Amino acid sequence: MKKLFLMGFVALGLASCVSDKEVAPQTQDQKYEKAFEALVGGQVNPNVNWGFNDQTPLQFDADGKLIGGVRGSDDNGTEWGKYVEVPEPLTDAQKEVVRDWFQTHRYVEGVAVNWSDFFVQQVYKGGDHPTADCPEKYEAEDGNLYTGSNQMDKLTCGTNSEHINNFNNGYGSNKPNICYGYRPAAYENEDLNNRVVRGEDNINFKVNASTECFGYYNSASSQQRNDKFVIIPGDWIDESVAGMWFVGLDFEGKLKTEAGANLNQAITADGYYSDWIVRITPGLYKDADRVFAEDLIDSSLEKVDVSDWDFNDAVFDVRFVWEGSDKYALITLWAAGGTKDLTVAGKEVHELFGKSTGTMINTNANGGVDGLAPVIFRVKTDATNAINIPVKVNRTIELEAITGEATQKMAVAYGTKWMKERKIITGSYTEFQKYVRTDNPKDWYKTVTNEGDLYTSNISVWKYKN
Repeated sequence: MKKLFLMGFVALGLASCVSDKEVAPQTQDQKYEKAFEALVGGQVNPNVNWGFNDQTPLQFDADGKLIGGVRGSDDNGTEWGKYVEVPEPLTDAQKEVVRDWFQTHRYVEGVAVNWSDFFVQQVYKGGDHPTADCPEKYEAEDGNLYTGSNQMDKLTCGTNSEHINNFNNGYGSNKPNICYGYRPAAYENEDLNNRVVRGEDNINFKVNASTECFGYYNSASSQQRNDKFVIIPGDWIDESVAGMWFVGLDFEGKLKTEAGANLNQAITADGYYSDWIVRITPGLYKDADRVFAEDLIDSSLEKVDVSDWDFNDAVFDVRFVWEGSDKYALITLWAAGGTKDLTVAGKEVHELFGKSTGTMINTNANGGVDGLAPVIFRVKTDATNAINIPVKVNRTIELEAITGEATQKMAVAYGTKWMKERKIITGSYTEFQKYVRTDNPKDWYKTVTNEGDLYTSNISVWKYKN
C-alpha cells in the first residue's frame, strides 16, 4: 500500500508538471507575435528594421535661411520647392468660382484647420468685382462709403495677430522666381540646377505660425479684428477647387458701442466674407517618413480578425529640421483609424482633429469622419529617426518597431497611401509578406494590387502632390 501511494504521488507530481507547462499563459507580446506571423505567413526576418532610418535634417540659420538656400519666412521663395511642396498658381477660372461662392453665401459657418506651416495665395480683393447683393462698400455715419479691403491694412494669422508679409490692403503682392521643384532629367546626369522649375505667384509661406484664426488691422478704426473670418473647403464650392481651403474675411469697423462719440467708425460686418479671399495650403515637407501605426497590442489577441491588420490607427509624416540651435520634428497627421486614446509625440490624435476619441478619422470607417484636413505641428527633439517619435496607446503602452520582431509601427515613403478601415494591409500591398520574411523588397509599398482598399478621400491633386 505504501509503495502504491508513493507511485501515485510521483505520478500526480509528473502530471502536475506537464499540466503547468501546457497552460502557462502567453504574454501579450507573444500573442501579438503569433497573430502577426499568421498575417505574414511565417517568421519575421531578423534583419527587418521596418523602414526606419536616420534622416539628414534640413538646416536653417537663426534668421530662418535654409543652409544653401532661402527659407519661406524670408519671403523669397527661390528655394521653397527644394524642400516643401509648393502649390501651383490658381487659374482665373478657379478664382472666379471661389469669388462667386463667397459673394452668394451669407453668414456661413466654416471648418477649422490646424497647421503650423502653410502657404497663403491671393484669390480676391473686395471691391474689384462687387455685386448688387454684395457691394463690398460700407457707409459710415457721415454718409461716406468705404471699400472694406482698402482699410484692411494687413492680413494676420493666429491669436498673436502675426502679419503674413506682403499681404496688405486686401491684396498679396507678386513674387517672381519661385522654385516649384525639379523637372525630370532630360538626359543622364543632367545638372540638378538646370532642372529647377520656376514661376511667379501672389504667395507667401508661413513657418511655425498658426491657422487658429485669421484677421486684419482696420486702419479706419485703428482696430485688429480676429473674429471676422471663415475657412471653407473647396469641396463645398466646386469640383475644380476640391481639396483646397479658402479663407474669407468680412470687413468691420467699430460697433456703435465701441465707437463712442466717433460714429463715423461704426461699420458693421454684412455677413459676406468676400472683402478679402485667400487660399491656404498645408506646408508638406519633402523627404519625410510616413509612419503607419497599429494599436492591436492593447487588444484581446486570443482571436484576431485578419481585417484588424490595417495599420491606420495613426498615420503621420515626420521631417526633422534644424532652426538655429534648435532641432524640431515637423509632424503631419493624416488619419486616426482607432477608437482608443492614442498620442503621437504626446498629442492625442483625435483631439488634434477636433473630434472625440471614439471617432475614426480619414479611414472610410462606418460612422467615422472623412476628408478632414491634415494636422501639422512641431515638437522639439534630439532625434533624427522617426522611430523615436513616441506613439502611445492609452498613455501607457508605447508602440514598438524592434528590428527582427513583430512590429506595431512601420515607416514608408512620403506619399504612400494608407489602408481603409478594416482592410488588411496585405490585401493591397502584396509584397509586404515577402518583405517581412526575407527583408526584401524594401520598397514593398510600391507594389499595389488592390487600389480600391486604399484611402484617397483627402488626397487631391489640387491640394498637394501625394
